[in-house]
Amino acid sequence: MPPTIRFLGAAGTVTGSRFLIESGEKRLLIDCGLFQGPRELRQRNWEPMPIEPSTFDAVVLTHGHIDHCGYLPRIVKRGFSGPVYGTPATAGLLGIMLPDSAHLQEEEARYRNKKGYTKHKPALPLYTKEDARETLGLVRTAPYQKPFSPVPGFEVTLHPSGHILGAVFVEVNVEGRRIVVSGDIGGYDRIVMGPPAPLPPDVDYVLVESTYGGRSQEHRPVQDQLEEHIAPALARGGVVVIPAFAVGRTTLILYHLRQLMEKGRLPDVPVFVDSPMATDAVELYCKFGDEHNLRVDLLKSASCPIVTPQIKLIRKVEESKELNHLRGPAVIVSASGMATGGRVVHHLKNRLPHRDNLVLLVGYQAMGTRGRRILDGADDVRIFGRDVPIRAEVASIRGLSAHGDADDIMRWLGTARRPPRKTFLVHGEEDGLKAMAKRVKDELGWKFAVPRYLESVELS
Repeated sequence: MPPTIRFLGAAGTVTGSRFLIESGEKRLLIDCGLFQGPRELRQRNWEPMPIEPSTFDAVVLTHGHIDHCGYLPRIVKRGFSGPVYGTPATAGLLGIMLPDSAHLQEEEARYRNKKGYTKHKPALPLYTKEDARETLGLVRTAPYQKPFSPVPGFEVTLHPSGHILGAVFVEVNVEGRRIVVSGDIGGYDRIVMGPPAPLPPDVDYVLVESTYGGRSQEHRPVQDQLEEHIAPALARGGVVVIPAFAVGRTTLILYHLRQLMEKGRLPDVPVFVDSPMATDAVELYCKFGDEHNLRVDLLKSASCPIVTPQIKLIRKVEESKELNHLRGPAVIVSASGMATGGRVVHHLKNRLPHRDNLVLLVGYQAMGTRGRRILDGADDVRIFGRDVPIRAEVASIRGLSAHGDADDIMRWLGTARRPPRKTFLVHGEEDGLKAMAKRVKDELGWKFAVPRYLESVELS
């Protein structure tokens, strides 16, 4: 039997990245992400995997975003005990992300039980902080661009993908087949991260993300977009709420806010970063300074490019609750970026009903997420079992995504020395997958496939 790839996630959707490569009795899982978004997707997190996790030999991660690593404690809870490999920076991020994810799981279950917003009595967390701690004990590090063998018969090489700190695309050599799993590919000429490495020579199969599908990102300067939306809101005394991913996006937002304040294009107002994870992530960006373009010491406020004059980093829950009574003008940056969970949900509950405020969406909003509903102009949004009216101004900007757009993806695919045998389009929604398929066919002339959820493909 030739090796196979089983698409356990990120097939027909942008979430739940999980790809199982099988060779004989050996099984290597690339990524182990949480499904996020609408209920039918989130329900997959609770369903048993079609293959018992205890039979997986190892996991290799592309990076530390929750939709690529956040299911790890669940498979550990279900019997997986093998090694989990990632770059040193990814290992550092796991130490932040997994305990935080577990905390959110426990807090949501506790809150639902307290308020009665649950169909299950009692509501339970998907996994606990103890499960996360056990998972972190399995983590091993691997360097960039040096082959290693996580499972006998498999040779793996990690190549920089330019997405976030520690992010890679994964090259797997097994039974004479060379497979590349893109993870999330970053862009070219970015402020923070460098460009993705070129594809290795003689690739047979490529799994490529299609997050942006056929779309190109906004090329208008990000600071112009921020000033256009934020300045009027601050002038009328409003509070600006920015849902932002704690890793990467928050750092970039703070950088641009500081630049605008220093230039006098925005007033010097209090900026609250209500995310312990974002604070920890800043420290990691300092520790792994050779992996990005911000060369100054991020922890020294005199030279830090992301510390605004009145910044306050919020860690404690009590401090976060105090922001409910905050009067503008002010800015609150909080996770999660699609408003699917985290402290930002509480801020939206308090700020959405008031017209002076602004909710500024700064990243991709997947179908079915709370952020997507707000972006699409809904009159209200459901938060903690209640419909919250949307009277605040809602705006979005482009150009901050850590994902490369369609042009970046095509540029990266174009680094291949020869066409692969087949290209699998993953990590995209229906329209995006169709648009990317058209570009791969028309511009590259490559054979492609759009795999279905749980489909298994022989690499003949």
